[in-house]
Amino acid sequence: MRNTFTFPKLDQLFDVSGISSDKVVVISIIGKSAYKSYGLKIKSIGRVIPSQDVKDQECVIEGSYDEESQTIYLHMCSPLDTDSLIKHYNEIRDKCESERNCDDFLAVYDDIKSMFARYLLFLFHVSHIIILSHPGSTLDTNYIQYFKAMDSLSQKMNDDITESLKNIDNISQEWASVGRFCTPRLIFYFEKCPSNINNVKKLEHNLEDKIYYILKKTRIISTTGCSLFAIPLNDEYVYIEEETRSTDRLDYMVKGLLSDCQPGGVMQIEVPYSSQPSSEKNFHKFLQVHIHQARTKGFDDTVTSGRHPHSQTMHFELPLLKQWINSSVMLYTLFTKRKLVNLLCTETRFSEQRCLKVLPLALARYQENLPSHYAKAEHEARLAIALALFRAQARGPAFQQYATQLEMDCQAHWENGRQQCEVASLTGNPCKLPKHSSDQDHLSGFIYKAICDCGRKVGAREDPYSVKQANRIFYQQISKECQCSKLERIIFPHYQKASKETQESDESSTEKDKKLSQEDTINKSEYLHGMLTLSSSPSLLPLYSSWSLVCLGASSLYSHNLGLSESHHPGFLSSTNYLLPWDVTVYSKSKQNWPHINKYATRGRRGRSTSSQPQFTVKVFIGVEYECSSGHRFMLSGPDRMLKAMPGSIVKDTGHKVAESDMPLYYPCACRAGKLAQLMRLHVVTPKAPVYCTLDPKAQPAPCAPIFVSTLDGPTKLTQSAYWIMRLPYIYVADKEPYPVNPAARLLQGVFGVTEMEQ
Repeated sequence: MRNTFTFPKLDQLFDVSGISSDKVVVISIIGKSAYKSYGLKIKSIGRVIPSQDVKDQECVIEGSYDEESQTIYLHMCSPLDTDSLIKHYNEIRDKCESERNCDDFLAVYDDIKSMFARYLLFLFHVSHIIILSHPGSTLDTNYIQYFKAMDSLSQKMNDDITESLKNIDNISQEWASVGRFCTPRLIFYFEKCPSNINNVKKLEHNLEDKIYYILKKTRIISTTGCSLFAIPLNDEYVYIEEETRSTDRLDYMVKGLLSDCQPGGVMQIEVPYSSQPSSEKNFHKFLQVHIHQARTKGFDDTVTSGRHPHSQTMHFELPLLKQWINSSVMLYTLFTKRKLVNLLCTETRFSEQRCLKVLPLALARYQENLPSHYAKAEHEARLAIALALFRAQARGPAFQQYATQLEMDCQAHWENGRQQCEVASLTGNPCKLPKHSSDQDHLSGFIYKAICDCGRKVGAREDPYSVKQANRIFYQQISKECQCSKLERIIFPHYQKASKETQESDESSTEKDKKLSQEDTINKSEYLHGMLTLSSSPSLLPLYSSWSLVCLGASSLYSHNLGLSESHHPGFLSSTNYLLPWDVTVYSKSKQNWPHINKYATRGRRGRSTSSQPQFTVKVFIGVEYECSSGHRFMLSGPDRMLKAMPGSIVKDTGHKVAESDMPLYYPCACRAGKLAQLMRLHVVTPKAPVYCTLDPKAQPAPCAPIFVSTLDGPTKLTQSAYWIMRLPYIYVADKEPYPVNPAARLLQGVFGVTEMEQ
């Protein structure tokens, strides 16, 4: 009768009648198996161990006890079996990604090898005979590394093993002191025989000589001390399977069924059973020689390992079944703890040593010629160079771990006082200062050329970080050099705190600056946070106006033959410093605001009116001025055309296109830099006629954006016979975020108008 079990659950063996009297021989089957063998090794005896549904574990030891022959068969399944490896592939891959954060199989292969070695060492402590199965016909020399690691681990655990065995009843003193009841005998089994081999017995003897030579040279076996295992000196210990699998599946299955029905086979049947003459070469007979020797005189293999410091006599005994059960369960718990065996982590140790050597070199490459502080883009570029160096020289499963460490070290080096502030200005340029608090002013390092309100003074504008700095403070500062603050000016509505100071018209500029510094302390619910738009609440006004409207003086300051002089209006590109004449017909009795352009002829010629009301024509000079960051200025004669005067200072264009069309807020400058120029000024030279020229600018910095205006009170009237210039905002902000440069931004038509004075 056979009893099957799986470690460590051996409770069913306690029901065996001879548990306290049967002296057992323990045979373990280890090694690797080929694909589609379902982990079964040595089919002739492996069938006595029916497959259990417990292979959810990576390593499992299945067993069977034959009461008749008092023999225990143990069969080990591990990830080194191809079928088991495929079954646990997804688990191994998930473990790589979750625990090791990489996709390298070697990252978890150390765990697999360590677990395999611990299970092997357990079997070497609870077995008399160990069969090492090979799926091919050649010796797998990788086992040499396992044997060395197991021998070293056995020495380290010897004290723990001895203490554990002393706690078991009826264990002999020799068994407890040595740590096992015998030095197991190792037998080599090869499932396949090489082709074109006539004398298999000779091949087996040659393999025995080679195996002995390898084990001797690697000092796995020696003539002194106690070894991990022994090989018989006078008995054969290599077996090569000659039987070839039939190509006929039915024939193969029938032969397997007959083999299972033989005495000692898997199927337990009563006499008469089907008998089949056994072949001359049979592994069962080969194994019985070693089993018989174990039961009679025991093993006396004197070849031992020289790893132990003291030579010990070989101990051999057949344990009682109960003793074997108790000792095996205790040793199983001791050996199968999940710990790495360092001697098996060759690839990982090499990888770690290589990565540790390259890591400082890569970090030094990152730190080479570093500035005192630098931006994130510079950090990422240097990190990419360091990682490229590390990737070229580092190897193995530890690569990802140390690559991550390199990234962290470079990040820490950058964040240790070397970060650049990088807060973007309103024009999108990062701050060049070291990272600092929000209380400190930012500085991008970009300096632009800009012109004052009246257009007569060119100054240096620092890249602005606030709307107030862009639209007001800069123009206040440059006005002190230009004196345009003393010119006649129309003040646009803005928030004023109720006090005598704000109501005095002659308030000095110094007092104004002090008041500006106190504006932030005003209750924010009392004023408009952004700039004035058509959708703004009528009850709220901005803290300051971002628009400016100044009068340069009399209209005689402008000569259409000469244009704008370079001395008074510097920076204009050649032949673009002219205003456009705009002939406007005004009805003497009409109080409606201009324009009704569709009723009149274009290009400056007076057309016939469709109305019979009295009318007269006035000439107004207008201009839309663009300014780029290099200080270049020019006028446009239409939405898509730069103004160009003909030789002799003759301007053939008129102002009708400018007055009747949406004008772009941004237009390409003709300078070499190819920058975008921004619409910054509107020029109007009013006539002496009894009319009012008006300005009503409406700017839309992006499609679907709010429409920005200078005032909600309607068009602004200009005085007669004067030269007026309106300066537009440099930055447009409706609520919080500024609008970036957008080629689709427009100044909507209807900016310029003419109305008759009321009598």
